[in-house]
Amino acid sequence: MQKPEYRLTFRTIDRFARHGCNGSNGRIRISAMTNPEPNAENHAAGGARRHSRWAELFFQIRVMRQRIRRAIADSSSGLRRCEKMHEGPYSMVVGESRSKLWPDDRAAEADFQKGKVHNLRIAAKELDCALLMPGQTFSFWMQIGRATEERGYVIGRMLQQGCMIPAIGGGLCQLSNALYDAALQSGCEIVERHAHSRVVPGSEAAAGRDATVAWNYVDLRFRSRVPLLIRARVTEAELVVSFCAFPGTVVPKESIACAGEQASSPNAAQGRKLVASTCGTCAEIGCFRHENAERIISF
Repeated sequence: MQKPEYRLTFRTIDRFARHGCNGSNGRIRISAMTNPEPNAENHAAGGARRHSRWAELFFQIRVMRQRIRRAIADSSSGLRRCEKMHEGPYSMVVGESRSKLWPDDRAAEADFQKGKVHNLRIAAKELDCALLMPGQTFSFWMQIGRATEERGYVIGRMLQQGCMIPAIGGGLCQLSNALYDAALQSGCEIVERHAHSRVVPGSEAAAGRDATVAWNYVDLRFRSRVPLLIRARVTEAELVVSFCAFPGTVVPKESIACAGEQASSPNAAQGRKLVASTCGTCAEIGCFRHENAERIISF
């Protein structure tokens, strides 16, 4: 029987990033993947999946590839930031989203919740008073910019490969969720939107009005048919995003979805609503990401 031949291409890297691979004595041992889908029973039960350092490496290579593609595409697209307007006649609220800042009261998550709120305050300042003109494409990352330590962002929780992991700028998806919700209410044309792969407790994902983002290749983009002033503020208890128009403006009642919108998460399409686990509280303590693991897994 002839042994299968494996080539390390971007296609195989993508598959390893999604489904993982096995490591042994510092070498990659690739097992034939006759069934590329994750364990259905484990997923249906919402079980945790162990991640490997090899899978993480391939995932990061895949991300880098996507970031380069997006940067090249955006460089020639004419995409630009919205101008700021701090004074004007935009007083009629046509869409508004409110979400709680502190949905998780577990002591283990307190610092990450504080980090998220800090990050939201920084991003809200970049977003507040942005004026979206008719036909102009709004881009979350073009308007907010990259979340880095140099810009004041700190560690919060970020959903990656089904798990809520610590990351600089974590928590910004709450802002993208709010923007997507307000854009739907305002009749905007959705150019690009991606649903979360898991339901984050307390988020809009359970209602299907969520929009995940990841610099810079996973974006939220939309267009308006009327001028809209975007307001964003962080109170002690809520994140509030409002879309405001000139009084008397007739706003379309229904939004328009384009080819770039992912209508729902893959799990929702299968009738499942999987809940994301944090790397500090999930049951898979053998994963190298687990924050309370007693041993360090290396290769």
